[in-house]
Amino acid sequence: MFKEYNLPEKGLFVSALLMMLTLIIRDQLIPPFILLFFAASIPFWKGPKRFKEKKILYPLIGLFILYGLSILFVSRSVFAIPFLTTKLSFLLFPLVGILMTNGYSIALKGLKWGLIAGSAFSMVFALVRAIIIEKGISGNAFHANVYGLNMHPSYLALIFLISCALLWSEKSTLKSILIAKWTYLVVMIISLFYLRSLGAFVCVAAIFVAFPIWKSLQSKNWMWLLTFPVFALIFFVGLKSSARISNDVNASIEKVSEWSSSPNEYVKNNVNIVESNTVRLVVWTISAKMIIDNPFGVGLGSEIDLLTREYDKNGYSSYLERRLNPHNQFLQTGISIGWVGMILLFILFISMLLKTFRIKSLALFIAVLCIFVSCLFESMLERQVGVIILSVTMLLLLFTSLENQKNTET
Repeated sequence: MFKEYNLPEKGLFVSALLMMLTLIIRDQLIPPFILLFFAASIPFWKGPKRFKEKKILYPLIGLFILYGLSILFVSRSVFAIPFLTTKLSFLLFPLVGILMTNGYSIALKGLKWGLIAGSAFSMVFALVRAIIIEKGISGNAFHANVYGLNMHPSYLALIFLISCALLWSEKSTLKSILIAKWTYLVVMIISLFYLRSLGAFVCVAAIFVAFPIWKSLQSKNWMWLLTFPVFALIFFVGLKSSARISNDVNASIEKVSEWSSSPNEYVKNNVNIVESNTVRLVVWTISAKMIIDNPFGVGLGSEIDLLTREYDKNGYSSYLERRLNPHNQFLQTGISIGWVGMILLFILFISMLLKTFRIKSLALFIAVLCIFVSCLFESMLERQVGVIILSVTMLLLLFTSLENQKNTET
């Protein structure tokens, strides 16, 4: 296949592949590889742009514009500019999608296999390294801050889930490919257990719930709904197989129950407790009040300053020292650019989910669903890696849609 590509096509494929490998293995080095991918796409800009068919990209550009406008109204705009550069992928990747008029399948293959190969390397390397360090299969070497490659467990787990879904979407009757898929799945499951990202397990639960519904709607065969008990059993067994994960889930349920009875009292009674569930419930409560008080947002880069003042006012010195963010992307966006930003982000996810259904891509449905769920538990789009994951998923959606359309027309 690769030999059949001309030089620009090879450049596009390799740049897309390298970009995703770098993102997973050493994300600090990603900026030049994004620019390389952008440059490699230039030879494919000639021809009609088909703007109407690419409208799924516009909410992403809209978010970037809102973030850009918000820094004009903050007191220290010079400090907000670095935050805006983190969001640049919200502009660059949609531009690539809008300007490209062909080469979709090549870029699609590069992005997809870059994610799959990069995740495979990260999972195997981390597992082998942990075993060598620990000289076993349990202990400190498998702590979430040690296991994996230089990335927050929530992001790494999300990438692994998306990559596995993309691999399983590849159709092949070869026995070796099937064995590779199952091996990849097993290694991913092991990695998720050791990463101990609660968001990842919520993603898995969401997949188990959404998969039968997806299959029922696509096939018009409602018998798929009967698989709910099977998935529930699998998930229950998975939780019980790890005492640490089971304890994490039970603690989460207990904390949410306590918080739901009186959010304000919960904030007052849990000063400086840094247990992860308590942190989220406290900062969610404080953040929601901030959005009500600032419906148009406080501007990009100013949200943490405002939050720290609230922590100080409420006596949360440990939160103040850590400058904790809202741990929820919708709340983070609301504080930054107001209700309009929150609504636009919600529209973005809804349009992406609907698009996956229209193009009948279960893998991309899982990808979008997992990103959405992750945004409920982390400020996923405040780090460059999260911005890139969302932007690349958007490109995968667009390129798959355009490629399917092209195949239909021919």
